[in-house]
Amino acid sequence: MNRYQFNEEKLEFTRVRPDFKTVLKRIFWVFLGSIGLALVYYLIFGMFIFSPAERNLVRETQLMQSEYERLSREMNNLNRVIEELDMRDRSIYGTVLHSTPLELTEETDITHYRILMEDPSFALAYHADSVITGLERRAALVTRALYMAANQVYGKLDSLKYLPAAFPLRNPSMEAMGATTGRCIHPFYKIPIDHEGMDFLVGLGTDVLATADGQVISVSRSARGQGNVVEIAHPYRGYTTVYAHLSDMFVRKGQLVTRGMAIARVGSTGMSFMPHLHYEVRQYGQVRDPVHYYFMEVMPREYHQIMLTAYNTGQSLD
Repeated sequence: MNRYQFNEEKLEFTRVRPDFKTVLKRIFWVFLGSIGLALVYYLIFGMFIFSPAERNLVRETQLMQSEYERLSREMNNLNRVIEELDMRDRSIYGTVLHSTPLELTEETDITHYRILMEDPSFALAYHADSVITGLERRAALVTRALYMAANQVYGKLDSLKYLPAAFPLRNPSMEAMGATTGRCIHPFYKIPIDHEGMDFLVGLGTDVLATADGQVISVSRSARGQGNVVEIAHPYRGYTTVYAHLSDMFVRKGQLVTRGMAIARVGSTGMSFMPHLHYEVRQYGQVRDPVHYYFMEVMPREYHQIMLTAYNTGQSLD
């Protein structure tokens, strides 16, 4: 910028040229001002305006801070768990083994364990462990035996349909259960007799059901003894079943029947005190207690109740 000065002698303005020192001062102040302005711009942009890289760094820093806080919380929890385990460990050692836990260091030796081996409590624990190991081996053997038994049962499922394992009546009540096999009082002669079956006290005309698949081998009518009787042979281990004191009979000799099939109706034929069903189970001609053959239709508690009723009823109905 040019400067002018009034010359009184010439009465005119003349241009004044700055000397070298003044020029240097001006350049210095301009340079200093530029640096100051640059610093102001840098501070403004550095504090309030972030570049994409800076923004990414800020986000990463925040994530790392949150992860550090989470890890710190987990570390505190683990420390508490370790302290609790250490307390329990010392308690178990003190109560059971009468000792203190072994501190694991580089100088650790096995002397501590030798001392424990001589402690009676440790010997008891070792014995208990041996017993448990033996039980586990026995359990493995039992499991294997049960597995083999199950395979045998599944292999004979077709034969089980010939096993007389159901009631000869449809859903009989506990009150219908009468005397079973054994010594009973004859209803007419009032003397002890050998009762060879089980009595069911039900209404006249109630359906009588076959207790297993088989073939009818006898259908007899009589006014004496067991009255009208149906006998069925089951082709499984020599089983036969007998149904006595019937009224109507729906099957004939030689006919094939299935479990649950109605073969007759309850009556009071023969030497019968009142309408009831006399049911027998035989195996190779030997009398079997029918009480033990209802397992396909009763639960353990019901089975126990049936046994109590059958064995405590000393009065036969035929």
